[in-house]
Amino acid sequence: MKFIITEEQKKQIIKHHLSEQETSNGNSLGNVWSNIIKAAGDKLRNLGTSSSSSNSSSETGSNVSNVQGSGNLGNIKLVGSFDGESKNNISLLIDAMKQKGITDPLAQIGILSVIKKESNFKPKGEVSYAGTDNSRIRGLFGSRVKNFTDEQLNKLKSNAKDFFNLVYANTVGNQGGDDGWNFRGRGFNQLTGRKNYRKYGEKIGANLEGNPELLNQNDVASKVAIEFLTKGKTDFPKFNTKEEAATYFADVNSGGGVSSHRNKAVEASKSFDVA
Repeated sequence: MKFIITEEQKKQIIKHHLSEQETSNGNSLGNVWSNIIKAAGDKLRNLGTSSSSSNSSSETGSNVSNVQGSGNLGNIKLVGSFDGESKNNISLLIDAMKQKGITDPLAQIGILSVIKKESNFKPKGEVSYAGTDNSRIRGLFGSRVKNFTDEQLNKLKSNAKDFFNLVYANTVGNQGGDDGWNFRGRGFNQLTGRKNYRKYGEKIGANLEGNPELLNQNDVASKVAIEFLTKGKTDFPKFNTKEEAATYFADVNSGGGVSSHRNKAVEASKSFDVA
């Protein structure tokens, strides 16, 4: 950013910051102005260094990945509204599909529709249920919380770690302890359970079991989501519509024909068309 300052403005700034004696002791206005600019520049550089160090530490301490997709969406046209991060991650997902040999645009839309309804293309960890109504929690987790009174459930859900350690204690290879918390839902499609973290980590060549937070990196999340939703296959039923494809992959993701999952995936498919 450039600031244009007139000579008169320079004089006013100098007079404001320096005494008359300083400007009369052999220091020309030009020299004094240069000193002011130099001092300001030093301060700005120090601020920049501090900010850079702070950002670097923050990035090192997080698992945010800035891997960029090719930007080539192939035969997919975006109809919905997506921000820059989501568009990049859609591109990464399509890149990952192409690498697996999935080139049918309807199949691609089906997979994208499931991911849109699961995470809106922002890899993330499963959020706390502290603000969720107890009746919904009972509907989601069934027998795992059936013996809890409302008072007990309110206390449990107020601590996310305790909550996940209970409801996911034995989920997909979890072995109690902190496994429920460590292997809660993450990534684009909310992968859950120690066994799944191990299995899909091995498939993409990443130690997800040893470092679960890697699953929230966009490139890792892309590869895992495609592996999970395709189960390693590249041949699928012949889809005639994007709604058919969304329904098929919603069933794969949920493990069965759950109407709510299907309906949300079909709704999400409206954000995509074949180009």
